[in-house]
Amino acid sequence: MRITDLNSLNVFLNLMQTHSTQRTAKKLGRSQSYISKVLAQLREELDDPLFTRSAEGLSPTSYALVIQPKIQNAIEQITQSLEPEEFSPSNVDRVTIHILEPLLMRFGNQIINKIREETDAIIEMRNWTKLSENMILDEEVDLGFHILSDKPQTLFQKKMYAGSGVIIGNIEGEFVKYIASGVNEYENRFQRALPDAEATIFVDNFMLLSQLMDRAHTMRYISYRADADIPDLDIDTAIVLKASKRKSPKSLWIANLVEKCIHEELKSNPAL
Repeated sequence: MRITDLNSLNVFLNLMQTHSTQRTAKKLGRSQSYISKVLAQLREELDDPLFTRSAEGLSPTSYALVIQPKIQNAIEQITQSLEPEEFSPSNVDRVTIHILEPLLMRFGNQIINKIREETDAIIEMRNWTKLSENMILDEEVDLGFHILSDKPQTLFQKKMYAGSGVIIGNIEGEFVKYIASGVNEYENRFQRALPDAEATIFVDNFMLLSQLMDRAHTMRYISYRADADIPDLDIDTAIVLKASKRKSPKSLWIANLVEKCIHEELKSNPAL
């Protein structure tokens, strides 16, 4: 067996992610017929169907699931070998980071200051949304700072710190649930501390939440504290990178810079 085109492997990895020839074509900027042709060639060269059709789209075969991490690692090594040996932050044009809003409020300013000490690059720092994972995979976003969770193997996560929950605000008022994208849409962890509490106000804006605290109360996520209302909240923070790019010079620089900012802030303000 011989695969002559690395683009074929890239098509395979994207099919594993999208489960659709149409979505893969759109993502790679190619025609759907091209993707189908590459898939047919891969099936012949690998002597395996690789995907079968299901209600959810293209479902990978057991063989496809086995070879995916091997191909991912191989492409990662090739990518690293093609990176220039010397890297300087001063040569970076743009840095794009997506951060969960409460974390953005706490760490965003420090991260921007630290980046600006090393480069004049354009800095784009935005709230994490449901599109952020795909934007990291498409290399539109350099790094994410979110919650450690079950994410695809194409994303690399590194734990930053564990979290606790504290009840803040006017305990006599209504309970406000802050909805964080990809975190608590379907969970009510606050009920571990307030089993009888029922949220009557739902917001997804951290500034608005803060303005409501005179008349309402909520559960706030903080770094681990043994005396918190919920010491072990079972929510850990993590930086998120594209797996195949996590060891590239730029990714290593940004990841180390962000990690340093986080630990410095935690050391300076451990109670927050």
